[in-house]
Amino acid sequence: MIYTFKGDILFLRMDDGEDFFENLLEALRRYEINSAVILSGIGMLRNFEIGWFNGEKYEKEFIKFPSELLSVSGNISLKNSKIFPHIHVTLSDPNKKAFGGHLFSGTVNNTVEMFIMNLKQFKLLREDKLNFSE
Repeated sequence: MIYTFKGDILFLRMDDGEDFFENLLEALRRYEINSAVILSGIGMLRNFEIGWFNGEKYEKEFIKFPSELLSVSGNISLKNSKIFPHIHVTLSDPNKKAFGGHLFSGTVNNTVEMFIMNLKQFKLLREDKLNFSE
């Protein structure tokens, strides 16, 4: 992975086989970014878990096959004093059918590139008002 931070923007490029969240958290910690918005993200993932919140809990699905990462959105906040990425993705399967949801885990397939904007003027804090942990 390579990453750089200029002005308020963090750019990172992850490489094949790397853990998506481990790399993201490494870059965020390096530059002490704990309140941010994800501007864009593209690339590919494999061995990832996505979910849909049904109003009570997340219904999760683990997908092994490489999928094109069409879009990444979300934010970075603090939860229990730790950096917490809340990320949603849209992906495409080999038949070019789009699907998506909340991203829980994933391995980079080929590459992932992301731009993230640090929110210096905000402090985003996450609470469990609905009493769920993801």
